[in-house]
Amino acid sequence: MAAGDRERWTETWAAGHRGTGHGSAVLDLLAGRLDPGSRVLDVGGGGAGTGPELAAAGHEVTVVDVSDVGLAAALDAAAEREATLTTIEADLDTDPLPAGPWDAVIVANFLHRGVMAAIPDALAPSGILVAVIATEANLDRNDRPSRIHLVAADELPTLAPGLTVLEHSESWRDNGRHEAHLVARR
Repeated sequence: MAAGDRERWTETWAAGHRGTGHGSAVLDLLAGRLDPGSRVLDVGGGGAGTGPELAAAGHEVTVVDVSDVGLAAALDAAAEREATLTTIEADLDTDPLPAGPWDAVIVANFLHRGVMAAIPDALAPSGILVAVIATEANLDRNDRPSRIHLVAADELPTLAPGLTVLEHSESWRDNGRHEAHLVARR
């Protein structure tokens, strides 16, 4: 992760910020696609994330994030829902993606092309990737996230090679961001 990202995200989560409302989009994209008790990896899911909601729905969820404060927030959110989840503190610029096989991998508001390329190998057979990432068009109305955290038009489906795209769209969303949404299966 770029120098200072751990500190920046720790400060963000410590200040009580809880993401940009991607949770319902991820849950909508996952609807009807997971068997009960599925193993789910939420990449960069500290702070807000959908991990706590999926854990409350009975899935075996692991959240990986660079910030211990973000991971603590995810644990607290799971506890509020009377659920449990596993957390892994890792810097995915230098640490490997947690080993699967995963029935689903969620990537929301986190862009690391190397991590995306590793996801197909981490998925179980018929496992799915759900990704929600802002596009470069988002800069037409919003200053953030900066360009290095955005995908180009139609780029997202190419970032996890070998997966079959089940659903892909790019548009302005209810949260005011221009986002790419992707569901792909191994």
